[in-house]
Amino acid sequence: MIDFSFTENQLAVRDMARDVAAKVVLPKIQEYDRSQKLNPDLIPAMRDANLLGFCIPEQYGGLGMDYISLGLASEEMEYGDTSARVILSVHIGLYSLPLLTFGNEAQKQKYLTPAAKGEKLCTFGLTEPAAGSDVVGIQTTAVKDGNHYILNGEKMWISLADVADFFLMFAWTDLAKKKARDHSGISAFIVERGMAGLTTGTIHGKLGVRAGNTGYISFQDVKVPAENLVYKEGAGFKIAMFCL
Repeated sequence: MIDFSFTENQLAVRDMARDVAAKVVLPKIQEYDRSQKLNPDLIPAMRDANLLGFCIPEQYGGLGMDYISLGLASEEMEYGDTSARVILSVHIGLYSLPLLTFGNEAQKQKYLTPAAKGEKLCTFGLTEPAAGSDVVGIQTTAVKDGNHYILNGEKMWISLADVADFFLMFAWTDLAKKKARDHSGISAFIVERGMAGLTTGTIHGKLGVRAGNTGYISFQDVKVPAENLVYKEGAGFKIAMFCL
């Protein structure tokens, strides 16, 4: 007979998330929802509770927990507010897990470990002003130039856009396939805040998730090292669909 009861470790993660939701999110959620700002105490509290990487293997800074634990923690954070749950969904589900699956060892050491430890906040950028679920409609490009790719384009409605340190971004590397709307021409890159030409901003006036940060990311001739290409050229669509 299959035992569907939760393990002690799973319940411990659930209780940690419940504690953060009760003590940090709920007492001030009305204030931050009205002011359309991210609670500055929330990310540090999640980091201190080991909630930003608990289902990442210990060798990369996590606790080695399972995805049931992620589901339980997400439910508890959602109870506090959707904006709190979004942090888990994006930082872990849309950035850390695809990097764990498709990233090489050097990328995991440099870009996954700090994320799992909560030292860096991370996000995922696929949606654009004219492309949402129509992934092949994105216009951002990444043109190879020696040991770099030059990124140009804009992402829109990106969770944590204006507060994240690392970005998992998607762009066309094959312009012929872009013209043909062939998704095998899309690639994924790790981009760092501070790279020249990268700017971000916050969107105000939303009708929901008002206490969370949502914004845009602009790339103007951003030079991204070729070593930041995730997996291989043309794998971007596969990576995006894996985590979405």
